[in-house]
Amino acid sequence: MVAIPKVVGVLSCGVLLCLGLSNAASGVDEMKDMTVKKPAGHIIQGDVVRVEYGNYVVKQRDGKEVRLETDNTTQMMGQIRKGDRIVATVNDQNHAMSMRSVP
Repeated sequence: MVAIPKVVGVLSCGVLLCLGLSNAASGVDEMKDMTVKKPAGHIIQGDVVRVEYGNYVVKQRDGKEVRLETDNTTQMMGQIRKGDRIVATVNDQNHAMSMRSVP
């Protein structure tokens, strides 16, 4: 016959294991909510036609000119001047989230 303390010990371990696994499973659900999301935006490519008070006017390949607004939150990679070819990630309001010159 099995000793009662062993049975109680095994059952206790089983209960603790189940509680631990349920907490781990709920932690996985919380981690799904914490996933890093990429900022929404689209890419603008073209040549800088002019720079006006922190706004960049870019002429795209199709000839269309687009004004990109910048501020302190814009990640500028390098010094960008008139005549530079650039790639910018912009939001729906044409605010540049990042901008860099390309060769």
